[in-house]
Amino acid sequence: MSVAARGGRTAVPADVGSLAMARLLAGPGGTEEIARTLGWSPSQVRNGMAHLQQATGARGRTELVADYAWAGHLTTRHLGALDLESVHGLGAEERLLLRLTAGDGDDRAVGAEIGAGAATVRRRRELLVGALGVATAHQAVGLGCLAGVVRPADMPRRFGHPSAPVADHLRVPVALALRQLGSSGRALVTAPRREQPHLAAAAAARAGGLRRVVVLTEPGEYWQHDLEVLAAAHRDAGQVLAVLGKAETARLPLPPGVAAVTSPSAIRATAGTTLPAVLVTTPAGLSVLARLHRDGRWPLLDLAVVLDAHLPGIDDLTGRREEWPPADGVLRLTSAPRFTTADRTGRGGCRRAVTGALTAAVSLQRAAELGLMRHYSLAAAVTGRSAQHAAPAQIVADLVRAHGLRRVLVHSGPRDARSLVVALGRAGLDAEVLPARDREPVLARFADARAPRVLVVDRPLPPRLGADALVHLSTGAPSERTAAVVEAALTPARPGEGPIRLISADRADEGWTALAELTGAVAALDPHLAKDLAGARERHTGHLGLELALPLPPGAGEQRARAVCAWANTTWAEEMKVAAGRPRRSGLSPSGRSLSTLAPPRSAGRNPVPRQSTGGAG
Repeated sequence: MSVAARGGRTAVPADVGSLAMARLLAGPGGTEEIARTLGWSPSQVRNGMAHLQQATGARGRTELVADYAWAGHLTTRHLGALDLESVHGLGAEERLLLRLTAGDGDDRAVGAEIGAGAATVRRRRELLVGALGVATAHQAVGLGCLAGVVRPADMPRRFGHPSAPVADHLRVPVALALRQLGSSGRALVTAPRREQPHLAAAAAARAGGLRRVVVLTEPGEYWQHDLEVLAAAHRDAGQVLAVLGKAETARLPLPPGVAAVTSPSAIRATAGTTLPAVLVTTPAGLSVLARLHRDGRWPLLDLAVVLDAHLPGIDDLTGRREEWPPADGVLRLTSAPRFTTADRTGRGGCRRAVTGALTAAVSLQRAAELGLMRHYSLAAAVTGRSAQHAAPAQIVADLVRAHGLRRVLVHSGPRDARSLVVALGRAGLDAEVLPARDREPVLARFADARAPRVLVVDRPLPPRLGADALVHLSTGAPSERTAAVVEAALTPARPGEGPIRLISADRADEGWTALAELTGAVAALDPHLAKDLAGARERHTGHLGLELALPLPPGAGEQRARAVCAWANTTWAEEMKVAAGRPRRSGLSPSGRSLSTLAPPRSAGRNPVPRQSTGGAG
């Protein structure tokens, strides 16, 4: 299908006569030569060319050749070349000149863009045509179209921003976000992390006429996925650049067709100031864009999209004007818009004064129904003082035997990971630590496990691991790290993959810290759970969705009641603000302390014993 058809326009005429005319127009011959080849008069050739221009909307020979090249009716042979190697070998400045030539701007306009006089532009165009081994500018542009260097959006008078297809579940969030951006210039949308680049690309395409879009993302596990999605979505819309810090260029992978730049001059040389571009940048590369704007050498951005907007490293930057290039609209996307658990940093997620109110959401429940995420069940592994349950490794071993688990992820602190692997080996389990580099062999062994296998992780996970369970040991780290691990575990490895067990592992004398951290991370991703927990606490009933993954020792009913109480109180942060220092005295904080110790003292009295929950399915 042609680019014209994809954008909602009629396809180019493809009858035998039209194709013959278009292929001759793609060559170097003039009107007289084409007339001799076809056996027509020169006036018939001019009339035939006018008919094709009227049918396609092209303004001249260059645009007509571009239309037929994009539609797949021209080859390098029709354009006077043997292959596209010469196009692929062009430098950034030559590619920019080729794209500007496709826009059919005069020498003075092109010179204003590249900072050169009209005579210099003419000389550079002659050198460009010669470097490509062709005779005319329209042949050079046609080769650029075949090579993917010249895009439909490089001809702004004819082509609007291509309308990329939007998945059904993203239509409503995109529409609400665009409405909010139009009224206030900022919008906040919650969506699972893997869906965020799709939503960003859909918003950029649906906004219409966007020429400059910047996407800010962390250079972590999702970096390559983000770039691949954005590059595919904007294949016809314009150049996709990765703006990086100098130290990042060697370690961050780039998909084909995406170039890396590390300086303002490189951005201008690659994307110019008027041609459409999508700039995917890291926090380290953001200063490059800010410097370009401070120097007054680049126009205002149409749209800025922030992925993982809740992360402190991202949120802090986007809240400071001096670090953030100006844009007409700022769309922030997050999978966890509000942290309400054991976040030791005291941050509350996205700041409403910066982000505005939550505009739209793709809920975890909806994503699970669509097969984009997995359903989950939450459970706690609580132990008494008996020796057989004293060590975390023994808890994991008991979980594997009790539930028939094959592939188990264990999330622990970095200091504990290697010693835990040794202890798991003593318990008879095949266990490894997921390394920071060279992960593929370890991940392949984990995915192909025929016997029970445990993978111990202390950092964010790559998605699509397909684990049966995630066991969380307390790490004491900010909750966004646990949320990242949980979300990666919830990403299915295969269509239709079943639910995953999310299990906290605590000793009874540890204050239920792992339980609070895990539940809070899930509640940050799943607003339904957060609402459920808040309601359970208000009713003083605990939460019926909490399973006990291992049976408690005899006479441990009080411990179970304390666990349910701690679990329900993992949404304490926002409610503490609302209560203005008057929390329920019988509640437990995520660290296991009574909330009464965090509030001003009141009249003496014993705390009521929390009601015991009967447990239930997650």
